[in-house]
Parts: sequence; C-alpha cells; structure tokens
Amino acid sequence: MAYVRTFFLLLALCGFYVIGVPVQRLARRRGWALARLIPPFFARTICVLLGLRIRFEGEDLGPKPRMIVSNHVSWSDILVYASLETPCFVAKSEVAEWPLLGTFARVQDTIFVRRDNRADVPRVNAAMAEKMMQGEDILLFGEGTSSDGEGVLSFKPSHFAAARDLLRLYPAVTSVTVQPAAIAYTSAKGKKLDAAGRRRLAWFGDAELAPHIWLLLKSAPVECVVHFGAPLAFCAESERKAIALETERRVRELAEAQLAF
Repeated sequence: MAYVRTFFLLLALCGFYVIGVPVQRLARRRGWALARLIPPFFARTICVLLGLRIRFEGEDLGPKPRMIVSNHVSWSDILVYASLETPCFVAKSEVAEWPLLGTFARVQDTIFVRRDNRADVPRVNAAMAEKMMQGEDILLFGEGTSSDGEGVLSFKPSHFAAARDLLRLYPAVTSVTVQPAAIAYTSAKGKKLDAAGRRRLAWFGDAELAPHIWLLLKSAPVECVVHFGAPLAFCAESERKAIALETERRVRELAEAQLAF
C-alpha cells in the first residue's frame, strides 16, 4: 500500500504544481475567496495520501485577531494545521527551499524568519500583526524548532511581541487571542505508539526529509491528534514573556495528557 500511496502522492503533487500553484497565486492576487479554499483542500488531500488520520478536539477557538501557538514535532504538522483552515505560518527561511512544503509555504504567503538574525524579529512581528488584522490566523510554533515528540521545549517569547505590536498599531483592538494547541502522533497501524515509536515518527535535528516521508507512508495509518486549550487574551497591559510562559505551560499540559492517554 505504501507504493500505491506514493504513486498517488506524486500524482497529486504534480497536479498541485501544474494547476494549484498558479491558480492559488492568481486567487491571492485578485483577492478571491478561492484562495482560502485551495490550501486546506491540498493539505487534506496530502494528509489522506500520507495515511494521516487527523482529529481536532478541545476548546473552541477564541475570537480574532488570533495567534495559534503549538508545539512542533514534524514537517507534517504544517499540513495537519492547514487541513483545518488556512493559517499563515511563521517558518524558518530554509523551509522556502524544501521540495514539497516550500512551494506550499510560498503560495500561502508564509512569513519566513531568519533564525540566525535577531534583527529580523521586528520585521516578522510587524508582518504577523498585519496578517492578523487582515483576518488571518497566525500559526506559531512556540519552540522555534521541532522536538522528538516526547516533550515540549522552552518557548521563545520574541514573536509573542506581534500581539503587542498589533495593539499599539490599532488602538481600537482591545485584545489578541493566544490559542494554545498541542499536536501529537499517537498511533501507527492501529497500535498505540510508545516513546520509541513517537521518537521514530518525529522529524527533528538533522533528519532528512525524503526518508521521513517514506517512513510515514510505511507506518500508515498514523493517527494525529490536535488538542486546543483554553485561549488567553493578550491585552495592552500583558507582558509577552509572561504570556509565552503561560502558553508553554498549557501546551505542555495538553501534550502530556495526549501521551498519557
């Protein structure tokens, strides 16, 4: 079955490159509603072909403007979240060059950040604030990198300042929603994953992309659960480091509850 899924995955990618990419670029340029429909359709299609079974649960999303803050386990996290709606991702600049997600990220107008250049943070935060004011959700991986799936790394507070910048630029807005979310890959081929299994399916460190895609295809079906926690309100008097710490605490609790289930 892995070979069959691979064939259809390649077919779908070819169709996306030939048809989906130019149509999506045109739709975004013209402001068509179609621009919000193509990415989740593409993401859901690829998730199905990869053998990912996705379940969203937990709290309702808070009001916009909204920033969803999640832990990060694998490159496939992007497709999982994109299958729900069309958030604007904040991603490291290297993602733009990836063969699969790079094209998807570029046509989604992803905000790319140069991780090795702190001077780039104000530009990124300003872009995040503008996207949220345009009605788009921002998806921020709070750890700034992917983990081995066994825990949540410390959150970096720098990009939480985007909420503060938004409130300063738009005084009529009283708060920005910070929505904690935890993602976990919980089972493969109908069996619950143990610590070793979760680490095997995680994509982190210097792992190569192509072998991991093949591993995911061979492990299907893989169940992926996203649990949304209670939203926080980032107000004018809020302190970004405190909000980052509280969001990290809530995401860690959600992730631990998923792994203990």
